[in-house]
Amino acid sequence: MAEPPAPGEIRPLNSSTDVPLGGRPTALILSGGASLAAWQGGALYALERRGIPFQAVLGTSAGSLNGAAYLQGDTELLKKLWTDIPREKLMRFSPRLSPPSLFSMDAVRRALGELLSEERCRARRRCWFYAVSVDIRNGGTVQAQYSPEPDGPWDSPFLDHVLGSIAVPFVFPPVEVQGARPDAPRRLLVDGHLTSFAFLDTLVERGARDFLFLNVVGGRGPRRTPMGLKRYANALITEAMQSQLVNSVEVLRRHRRSEEFRAYEFHPSEPLNMSVFGFKKAECRWAFDLGLQDAEACLKDLPTRRIL
Repeated sequence: MAEPPAPGEIRPLNSSTDVPLGGRPTALILSGGASLAAWQGGALYALERRGIPFQAVLGTSAGSLNGAAYLQGDTELLKKLWTDIPREKLMRFSPRLSPPSLFSMDAVRRALGELLSEERCRARRRCWFYAVSVDIRNGGTVQAQYSPEPDGPWDSPFLDHVLGSIAVPFVFPPVEVQGARPDAPRRLLVDGHLTSFAFLDTLVERGARDFLFLNVVGGRGPRRTPMGLKRYANALITEAMQSQLVNSVEVLRRHRRSEEFRAYEFHPSEPLNMSVFGFKKAECRWAFDLGLQDAEACLKDLPTRRIL
């Protein structure tokens, strides 16, 4: 494998095939999908084992959790999380009316606080990391950013921004965080897929030229299921994931330097017919293992995975 570029280094692309994936600044785009992100965790674990470096990682919803594990330099955490998912810790039924939600965010905070460490992330600083959420109090998308540079931007508290990114409306309550400046209004964050859009301009400005999307609902998509909450949730997630991918690639396509970019999509080789918010261990283990296999297969057939 080619020597990986330093953060922000731009290497010229002589043709569409002469630089391997990871051979020049590469951004990893991680969509959400609740328990479906177990497949994404397996794919990322496989990419890490292959030594493919990412200069930037952007995560939305459950993708921000996988991205945080990468930032922390603890991809073994991905395996631990998704093959032995602590459902009883994550999904604590605690309905409330204001704001309306079904499960406790305090329980999720405690569970993820045992896995993620802002101190370790600061010490490792292995890439640019962005956690995408939506501010429903002030409006607009929030991309909390974490720099690999000692004096670069770092939006604390780290865990709060990850929690905000995964706070699916009506499932979990929103997460309140301080604005970017001490005098800024406090934000109320929910799942970043509420807008189905990822802003890639910042990644481009910081040198990214290749983009890899780990899309949990690509390919044939979920199988048809009986009418009910499961089918409705699958339909919403499919629309959000696909919209983020399409909108993001279109931004790259229209960019004045679009001829410099390459974009790839890895997706499951078979439908992830899982309970989206069930976080069942057997299902998550199966999806994680499928992600391992699919990432290896995609790397062997990379040209067919190119979408830009």
